[in-house]
Amino acid sequence: MTTLSDDEVTISSDKIEQIRERVLKAEKEKLHLDLPRGINDEIEQIIIESVS
Repeated sequence: MTTLSDDEVTISSDKIEQIRERVLKAEKEKLHLDLPRGINDEIEQIIIESVS
């Protein structure tokens, strides 16, 4: 698992928009499920990939 240090992370508004779109797409794909298992892990992975 990757952890972030105490250093401040700066993310451009364009990158934030890309992250938001990817997260919304992931959520939409699981919206029809009663128990959307793994969505939190998927969102975490999107954020880690985008910040790294």
